[in-house]
Amino acid sequence: MIRSLQIKLVLSLSLLVVMLLVAAVMSMMEFRNMGDSVKGVLNNNFSSIEAAKRMMDALEREDSGLLLWIIGDREEGAQTIHASQAIIRSALRDAEKNITETDEPRHISDITEGYDAYHASVLFIIEGEMLPEEAKESYDRNTKSLFFRTKETVNALLMLNQEQMYQQSEIIQERSRRAMMPAFISLVAAVLFALLLFYFIRIYFFRPVKKLTESIREYYPEKGRLDGGIVSRDEFKQLEEEMNNLISRLLWRREQPKD
Repeated sequence: MIRSLQIKLVLSLSLLVVMLLVAAVMSMMEFRNMGDSVKGVLNNNFSSIEAAKRMMDALEREDSGLLLWIIGDREEGAQTIHASQAIIRSALRDAEKNITETDEPRHISDITEGYDAYHASVLFIIEGEMLPEEAKESYDRNTKSLFFRTKETVNALLMLNQEQMYQQSEIIQERSRRAMMPAFISLVAAVLFALLLFYFIRIYFFRPVKKLTESIREYYPEKGRLDGGIVSRDEFKQLEEEMNNLISRLLWRREQPKD
């Protein structure tokens, strides 16, 4: 059994400090793990979104280049078509490197298939050296529908990754609340522990002091010993014993005959 009040106080306060440190470490670890996991997913989603936007922009420019070719500006139109194709192929390779969703490979495959069909239709027009009327008819009959179908597949990939980013933001909110739970629990535990510590101080400090004060106030020499009612074996008990030793010495001095 611990008898020293100093050790009791140190142990009590150490327990409170340990509880707070554990809560802080748990919260920091949760936030760090959350940051590491979410960062990778968001980076990949953002890369896929950027790739889809590049595809969409290049696809529209390729279609504009084809229309330029049809209306007679064949050199500028052909350059725009070939440059746009290179951008789309590069964006597709980037999207394939950043797959994070279950349906993402299917969407990329749909884009590749749709774009191959569309680009083949574009090449059929510009390499066939059609007259403007024939090229316009071929575009309206076949190429335009392939263009819009390819745009839909690119937009599906874009929406998939945007929705995932929204879901990740909700996950971050949930995990941040979870990360705060150890701190909240520690705070509640600290309040309860503080109440217990106050009770401890009241029992082991205030009550002995009060008892010693009352016993000193009511003491008179005929009683002999000072009885403070201290039952613990700590510093207050030692103080009571030392006070009784002092009383004994004073009484002994008083009973000695005067010269």
